[in-house]
Amino acid sequence: MTSTQPASQTACATAPSVVEVEASCRLPVLFLSFSGVAWLVLGAALALLASVQLYVPTFLEGCPWVTYGRLRPAAINALTYGFALQIAFALALWLIARLGRVPLTNPLGLFMAGKFWNIAVTVGVYGVLAGDASGYDLLEFPLYASLPLFASYACIAAWALVTLHQRTERDMYVSLWFVLAGLLWFPWILSTAQGLLLGWHVPGVVQAVVAGWFGNNLLQIVLTGFAVAVLYYFVPKAVGRPLANPALTQVGFWLLLLVGGWGGLSQLSAVPAWIPAVSGAANVLVIVPVIALLIPLWQTADGSISDAWKASATFRFMAVAAFLLLGVTVRTAIFGGHFTQFTLFAAARTDIIVLGVFGLAALGALHYIVPRLTTGEDNLPSDGLADLSFWAGIFGMLAVGIGFSLAGLGQAKVNADATKDFLVNGVSGIAGALQLVTFGYGALALAALAFLANFALAVRRCCAACCGGAR
Repeated sequence: MTSTQPASQTACATAPSVVEVEASCRLPVLFLSFSGVAWLVLGAALALLASVQLYVPTFLEGCPWVTYGRLRPAAINALTYGFALQIAFALALWLIARLGRVPLTNPLGLFMAGKFWNIAVTVGVYGVLAGDASGYDLLEFPLYASLPLFASYACIAAWALVTLHQRTERDMYVSLWFVLAGLLWFPWILSTAQGLLLGWHVPGVVQAVVAGWFGNNLLQIVLTGFAVAVLYYFVPKAVGRPLANPALTQVGFWLLLLVGGWGGLSQLSAVPAWIPAVSGAANVLVIVPVIALLIPLWQTADGSISDAWKASATFRFMAVAAFLLLGVTVRTAIFGGHFTQFTLFAAARTDIIVLGVFGLAALGALHYIVPRLTTGEDNLPSDGLADLSFWAGIFGMLAVGIGFSLAGLGQAKVNADATKDFLVNGVSGIAGALQLVTFGYGALALAALAFLANFALAVRRCCAACCGGAR
């Protein structure tokens, strides 16, 4: 694990060409990417409806399928499993093939596994809306959807790891460290949580501990790790420099794996006191690996940020995602304790990581990958749609994060002051912040629609070129 520059890798004499590598990626990566962004539209729409019910309780009343207790879990699971993880798999496959200088193993099998993944997510979202949710945060899918989901992932991960083993470029660039960690970490936490919560039904307070452990590891290790993998590939490429300070990236990588998984439990109450204490300390200590991971990116881009920002839509997405990673880490360290317990503050962290840290980094990567897998060009067909996707995504993410954070802090102040009326101060008093959340979800849906339109234009241009060539 010593390579520090994707552009300067020296492949073996038998290494396939870039064209051959990208041709093998085309079907599974484009399918997973398109499906993931489509789930972003649907998930944002469900989240928008749920957010309205927080300050207009009579909205859509009378139908149990669209109550807040079903809409919010359905939305966040659609965004996590349908959007974030699915695109994470697409990016992992592309990075393994591109950095390993090797065609993907069994592209058709990966495509079929992706179809079954989408079927499982659809069944899971339907089950949650029908009232079959498990009740565990980020793991609400019922067992009849969770098991097919795990089986689909097993196929995707198996072929990804076979491809990684067959790579012709033996040095592993830093992005592949995080890809490999995510591919191995996710099945471990998912199988453990499903087994303990949905299989053996562990008793009482252990359920809250397991569910909190799973959710934190999914956000802090898996999705954040995939986001960092994308940042480490595309930021050096955008500025035309090798990644700076590779030794510090190794330190950040191992510290994140060591410390990151211990957070997420600081707001539990009916547990031994050492659990929230250790978790709260981990929430603070995780700042160290995050800063260690961001410093090399800053050193790499230093002096070229302005030019790269103007020239590359991908770099703009990456820069904002890196800023959000630092912001959400500091935010959790300061306010992630008992003060914000039982408030909407925790929902902000989930959305910032899923839609901001990972989501914006992923959309930026797709702005680079999709045109190369379709038209062979450097950019998507419409610069206007690309700009709309970027700005709508940025404003949407900021609106959701700030709105939920302000609402959570407002609720926390009411909880801490017994003289304040909760209905007046804790519900009506935060309506403005929640309306900002609604606006944010609408903007995120618009960003996804703009990207899908650009995606469709690229596919249409590709099909026209192929048909023209055939004639």
